[in-house]
Amino acid sequence: MKTKSIPRITWVVTLISVFTVCSCGGNGALKETRELAQSYESYVIRRTGDDKRPEWTSEKAFIENDKGLHFTGAHVGGADYAVTVRLAKSEATKNLLESVEIKTRGEFGTAMHGENRHAEDIGRYVTDAIAWMVDSLRVRGIRQKEIYYEEVLDPMSQEIRYNAWVQVQITKQDYIKAKIDAARRLVNKTIDEKDEKARDKALELLEKLEEEA
Repeated sequence: MKTKSIPRITWVVTLISVFTVCSCGGNGALKETRELAQSYESYVIRRTGDDKRPEWTSEKAFIENDKGLHFTGAHVGGADYAVTVRLAKSEATKNLLESVEIKTRGEFGTAMHGENRHAEDIGRYVTDAIAWMVDSLRVRGIRQKEIYYEEVLDPMSQEIRYNAWVQVQITKQDYIKAKIDAARRLVNKTIDEKDEKARDKALELLEKLEEEA
């Protein structure tokens, strides 16, 4: 494949600008990575699949639909193919678990809320429920759905680099099952601690989740 050459100073300015944006972090991580990957677009030597990047690599990092929860992670400019893919998958998994933690904290926190309950009381139950759910999903729920990679010629170093995107998912069924399992353990915890008010709230949550399953 014929490659193009452009002045080194142009690439230095471009990459410094992109890395400055990327250093901000936050919810725009996938967008920032995509911008950096775009700078390599003209230098792709080999890629998986079609002649262009699939749409899912440019969509938002998190998508929820009837099939489940889907998360995308990316790593650009890696020196080793296997490591680049592994880092992209790790990023996707991290995004997924962080989002599950946020969703679970909101749902379980609302369910356990009650009159005359201290925030610490609610918090310790919710924290345990989140830990149980995340552990459950790590063991059986997270699946790799899509993978796309590019082999590129870095115009500055003239070395081969790799870009990778990985999408992982939790099916709706696995997600609901993990919540039910966490709610059951929460009921047992409140019984062990003889906390009747918390037990009643946990039972209500469990019944609701089982009805949704």
